[in-house]
Amino acid sequence: MLAQASLSPSPIEPTLEQILTSRKITPKEQRWLISLCFKGSLSYQQEHLINQVYEALRNGWLAVVK
Repeated sequence: MLAQASLSPSPIEPTLEQILTSRKITPKEQRWLISLCFKGSLSYQQEHLINQVYEALRNGWLAVVK
C-alpha cells in the first residue's frame, strides 16, 4: 500500500482510494489518517475521501491488518 511505504509525501487521494478499494487498513495508515485531520490545506475531495475512510472504519467495513 502506498501509505505503508512512505507516509510523509504520499499522494493523499490515491492512498485513500486504495484503502477503500482494498477494504484493509494498517495501524500505520490509521495514524496517517488521523494526522490528515489536522492538516489545514485539504481539498474538498480529500476531505470527502477522509470522511469515507473514517465511516468505513467506524462501521466495520475495513479490516485492520498488520
